[in-house]
Amino acid sequence: MDKKKIIKLAKKDFERAWVESGNLVKKSHPDKEYPRLKYEIGKSHILNDTIAMLREAYLRLGFSEAVNPLFIDKNDVYKQFGPEAPPAVLDRCFYLAGLPRPDIGIGVDKINYIKKLGKDINDEKIAKLQEVFRGYKKGYLDGDDLVLKVSEALEIDNEEGLSILEKVFPEIKDLMPIASNTTLRSHMTSGWFISLEKMVKKSKTPLKMFSIDRCFRREQKEDSSHLMTYHSASCVIVDDEVTLDMGGKAISEALLEYFGFSKFKFVPDEKKSKYYIPETQTEVYGYHPKLNEWVEIATFGLYSPQ
Repeated sequence: MDKKKIIKLAKKDFERAWVESGNLVKKSHPDKEYPRLKYEIGKSHILNDTIAMLREAYLRLGFSEAVNPLFIDKNDVYKQFGPEAPPAVLDRCFYLAGLPRPDIGIGVDKINYIKKLGKDINDEKIAKLQEVFRGYKKGYLDGDDLVLKVSEALEIDNEEGLSILEKVFPEIKDLMPIASNTTLRSHMTSGWFISLEKMVKKSKTPLKMFSIDRCFRREQKEDSSHLMTYHSASCVIVDDEVTLDMGGKAISEALLEYFGFSKFKFVPDEKKSKYYIPETQTEVYGYHPKLNEWVEIATFGLYSPQ
């Protein structure tokens, strides 16, 4: 594989380089290879092993699994944190952005450019091309179908259609993303409030739910305890009456005993997140015999009615 040649060609003609890369694949001989190939058993990843153990532990404790929303509107974060939302949480959130769908005109200069590239174009093809761009603007046509539909409108190959889009309509290539008010979930609680609002209207209490899924946080620097994306193992209890002992301490101990911890400390958390009732946010420490030290493992509290 001549990598320099491929890269050079890709910069000049991306579509042609992609097509020619198919010639690099060696044709296999059925009598010499499959099914005589033998694969050894692979190894699972410790992260997924831990998630599997956590799921088993939650299920044994009588919790049912939930899948919480991943996309959180910033207004939901304001509901949880009030005026503290921008500096405390939204500063650490990733906002979703998307490319706009522009109005693409087909003027005389563009028609002449297409002709200059050696492509035949007439009023019927121009009308079809305008219809394609109109569908793209209004969302009837997905972006991944744009090259195909442009090629069909002009009655040319896909490779030629991509070349015309790139050269004649640079406004598509030059599009800049526009941010929305939707954030990626930075902590599981932001999703629980949305889920529980729906659940309590349709389900009888008590509710015991858990969720293990990804969260995303815009950390300024990544290290062993600060990651841009991480998995959060989270559970909730909903009932007419819930106490810290029943809803936090007892469950923390029962869950962590499954992983070999036997000594626990419960310490008031100084962060005081606004979605917890004051004086209920608690850090959970477990004694790690191999490290010979106390390790912070979890946090719990009573959700604020506010």
